[in-house]
Amino acid sequence: MKFIISLQILLRVLILLTLGFWFFTSDVFPSENPTGDEILKNMDIHKDFTSIEYSAIMTIHIKNKTRSKSLRVLSINGDETKAVVEFTNPEDEGTKYLMIEKNLWIYFPEEEDVVKISGHMLKEGMMGSDVSYEDALESDVLSKKYTVTLSGEEHINNKDCYILTLNAKVKKVPYDKRKMWVDKNSFVALKEEMYAKSGKLLKVSNVLEMKKINGRNIATKIEMVNVLRKDSKTVFTMENIIFDQPLDENIFTIRYLRK
Repeated sequence: MKFIISLQILLRVLILLTLGFWFFTSDVFPSENPTGDEILKNMDIHKDFTSIEYSAIMTIHIKNKTRSKSLRVLSINGDETKAVVEFTNPEDEGTKYLMIEKNLWIYFPEEEDVVKISGHMLKEGMMGSDVSYEDALESDVLSKKYTVTLSGEEHINNKDCYILTLNAKVKKVPYDKRKMWVDKNSFVALKEEMYAKSGKLLKVSNVLEMKKINGRNIATKIEMVNVLRKDSKTVFTMENIIFDQPLDENIFTIRYLRK
C-alpha cells in the first residue's frame, strides 16, 4: 500500500511550515550583553507572522543519488498554527499535508485517502528526507520547553556567534538537548545540533543562504543532516516568499485536502 511504502521510504521539512526559530529574526536586540534566555526569547518573539506562503525545492541526497521534490506551502499563525503543503513535482503531485497545532494528516491522491500520522510514525522521515514528522509538529516557543545556557562564542561561516545550549525541561520534546550557533548581528541560528537523551548526536542543521525580506533576516536555504543515516542530507530552498497576506481559512481543512 502506498501509505506504508511512503512512511518507510518517505522535511525543523514541515518544520519549515511554521518557520522554526532558526529561520528569521529582526535586527533589533534589547541588550548589549544578552543572556542565553534573552537570546532565545528574542528568537521566539520574532517568529511572529500573520500568514506566509512560499514555494520550495526539497533536494534529498542519499549516497550518490539525488531526488528533488517541489512544493507549495501556506500557513497562518492565529489562535492555532495551521499549515498546508502541496507537492507539485510529477511523481508526488496531489499529495497534501495538513497541520493544525499538534495534529498532522496526509492525503494520498491515488487512494483518495486521508491518513492521520501519530505514534511511532511521527519519527519517520518525510518523503525520504532527513526531517521527521515529529520535527514538523514542533511549533511551540523553545523558551517554554528548554532551559538555556550561553555556553560560549565561536566564529563560523565568517560570522561571530553566540553558542547556546538548551536542555529539555518537559518530557514531550523530540530532542533532549540542542546546541545552537546564533549570529551576533542577525540573531539567526546558523547551525544547530540535536541530541537524544543518551547524549547521542542525532541531527545537524546548517543555514546555507540568508536573505532580507520585508525587514526579516530569513534563512532561505537550509541543510539538514541525519547523522544516523550514512551519506544522507536534505537541502531545503525557499522561493517566492510572501508574508501577511489574507489566506482563506477553508484551505486549512481536511475537506480541502480531498480537492
